Amino acid sequence: MAKQQFNKLIWLVDTIYRNGPVTFAEINHRWRAGDSTRVDIPLRTFHNHRQAIEEMFDINIECDKSTNTYYIADAEGMLGDKLKMWLLNSFSLNNILQEHVDMKNRIVFEEAPSGLQYMDIAVEAMRAGNIVLMDYQAYNWDRPKHVLLEPYFLKQFRHRWYLIGINREYKAFRAYSLDRVKQMVMGEDTFTFPRKFVADDYFEDCFGIIREENLFPQRTVLRVAAGQAPYLRNLPLHRSQKVIAMTNEYVDFELCLSHTYDFIQELLSKGATIEVLEPQSLRDRMEEEVMKMQKLYGL
Repeated sequence: MAKQQFNKLIWLVDTIYRNGPVTFAEINHRWRAGDSTRVDIPLRTFHNHRQAIEEMFDINIECDKSTNTYYIADAEGMLGDKLKMWLLNSFSLNNILQEHVDMKNRIVFEEAPSGLQYMDIAVEAMRAGNIVLMDYQAYNWDRPKHVLLEPYFLKQFRHRWYLIGINREYKAFRAYSLDRVKQMVMGEDTFTFPRKFVADDYFEDCFGIIREENLFPQRTVLRVAAGQAPYLRNLPLHRSQKVIAMTNEYVDFELCLSHTYDFIQELLSKGATIEVLEPQSLRDRMEEEVMKMQKLYGL
């Protein structure tokens, strides 16, 4: 499919998702508003686009006959599909930038680490059930090391992509950041991917990319300053997060997760806006880190 045609489909899904229910006339109005050279989308073409969107993205655009408006069927279900929403948001942003190329100097992105050139190899190896051979350079290693990995899945965290799988040497799961890979090729050896393995469940009890076998999820209560609380509501630290108390000064959140290094660092990054109430072991750990910082600054 031509790039221009593909972008039209993405534009159509994004427009109906963000503005629906919307009439066909409104869709054409928004289409013309994006570029003065555009003309109306013929009705037959519109329905052909609907069919193509269903076949390519498994997204159904339905019509409400009573109001003659179009909407995304099962929009809530689509919100729960992380990959589908990530793809939709990425392509939508690309379309917006193409339509407003004159504003590119006023749209600032965070720098993304390198490593995406290895994603094709990783995905192909995952599909074929082949190991990957990597030269990997961790930040605390003097030189790259050779790694044989059974690639199970990819995960994005803090703008970095990680390849997670079983290290053949240690016979255990390890996570490798693609931006620290020096070289990667697909090997000839194969492995059997467990049919019941669910990638999203692997980090179910964790925040971030670290999972420690000797750590177990614990009930955790955080007291968050009222001004910071809306940010945690909008972007929860963990899927188990819920509000258990609220005042004008603070909001108490309850979570159930493992207290990994990533989670500790996230709490520290919030400074004095977050206080650990439970468990005492985590509260003690935070106190230790704060005392280290006080010593570092001579306080």
